[in-house]
Amino acid sequence: MVETTRVQGRAVSSRRQEGRGPTLVFLHGAADCRHAWDRLIDSLDGSSCVAFDRPGRLGSEGPPLRSVGEMASFCASFVETEVEGDYVWVGHSLGGALAIELALEHASRHLKGVVLMATGARLRVHPAILALFEGLAAADEPAGPSPGLLADNADSALADELGRNLALTPSSTGLADWKAADGFDRMADVERLSVPTLVIGGTADALTPPKYAEYLHTKIPSSDLTMFEGSGHMVGMERAPEVADSVRRFVASL
Repeated sequence: MVETTRVQGRAVSSRRQEGRGPTLVFLHGAADCRHAWDRLIDSLDGSSCVAFDRPGRLGSEGPPLRSVGEMASFCASFVETEVEGDYVWVGHSLGGALAIELALEHASRHLKGVVLMATGARLRVHPAILALFEGLAAADEPAGPSPGLLADNADSALADELGRNLALTPSSTGLADWKAADGFDRMADVERLSVPTLVIGGTADALTPPKYAEYLHTKIPSSDLTMFEGSGHMVGMERAPEVADSVRRFVASL
């Protein structure tokens, strides 16, 4: 079910799925949107899920937010008004950085766990990606998939779906997202993350290599690590059924 609500005075679009257990609240990555989670949510049939678009894309009013701190404040407000009872943050890439920020700075008694997917305690964006989006934003042209998002052997249907999803986000919003990611650094703080955490990564991830996931697992006291052999940065899309199984087991353990 797709719906529009208001958070911090802005219209926000979201997809909601009714189900059991704590609500899985999905946080998409840079230059992306809630459709990044469609395959995984479909694979989580029976689980309570909500995926929403941060400002500046699809049905969510802009302008885009400029820092992980601003995004975290917005996401915390979304949960306060739109999610009843217990919940788990599920964040991919920049969304994973948001999940870390939220767990550190916006803790709640209803937060039962965090899933960090293809992300890191610090995110440094390659200058070529920033330059690409600066050019696209200046020309007001849509973006396609950035190099390295998918594993080399990913099927063409998945690549086409990813391209359609990313084209839905204005390049100016994508640029703001990538700049926010580039400024994120919680390497000195993740060991303070006290809620149960599941770290998920792909061994073929070129953007956030396995060492990022391993660092999180080493530093976060109550964490488990699951690596998917041969998967790229979009592990939640590439391996949706298997990732869903991992998330279900994690939620059942809470």
